[in-house]
Amino acid sequence: MATLTYHTNGVLLDRRENGPDMAVFGNIQVPLITASQLQRYAAIIYAEASYGALLHEINPRDPRGELWRETVAIAIAMYNYVRNKSAAFYRAGRIYNLNDLVHDANYVKGISSPKFNEYFMPGGDDTKRTYANLAVLKLFTRQVEDIRAIIFEMQQAAYWDGNDLFRRYREHYRAKQGFELGNPEHGRLYQNVTIIPGTQIIDSCPALDPRVAALRQFTFLSTMTAGGSIFYRIHPQAVAQGVSW
Repeated sequence: MATLTYHTNGVLLDRRENGPDMAVFGNIQVPLITASQLQRYAAIIYAEASYGALLHEINPRDPRGELWRETVAIAIAMYNYVRNKSAAFYRAGRIYNLNDLVHDANYVKGISSPKFNEYFMPGGDDTKRTYANLAVLKLFTRQVEDIRAIIFEMQQAAYWDGNDLFRRYREHYRAKQGFELGNPEHGRLYQNVTIIPGTQIIDSCPALDPRVAALRQFTFLSTMTAGGSIFYRIHPQAVAQGVSW
């Protein structure tokens, strides 16, 4: 265990080995999350967020701004997910907490990505690492004034997908469960991308799994895009049927 001290810009300033497992941000102890959990949380964001060349094709005017929006949105989505699932598990007499989240490879595939380990090593993408740190630090210390617009735009989204959805479309899990685009422009996220073969413009897709289609058209509703990711919340149709996570 170690005590980690972060600059207010998200850069890790100091690691004190054998100290309490806690993080310090701008002279404030970060509440609710240990230092080791915080690093795993940030490493997941680092692994899941877009890389530079893709960001330049999606938003050539401001790729760094696009990366910041994406890292913040992923951090918020993860927070929303653990909150939703924790409440559902509590009602069922079970437990799902933050520590479960940062080890949940079924929810965040990035845990199994080489990029996850890259976060902890020298080199890599320092900007993305710093942004991932800062997004988590701001969220847990409630210093959210400058990201409040993203929180509002998220509309409680707790899921995201990237180029895999825009390549596979109707073969993707999200399509099998049924998704509705909250804005048709969400489906055009990859329209100018050339470095990833096979991406396409997508549209709302009613559930293709017969078991789901017998219950509802849509399970997910998109709320926004940022970087190379499209973000979803549970669709009102699914909420009405008791789906909460």
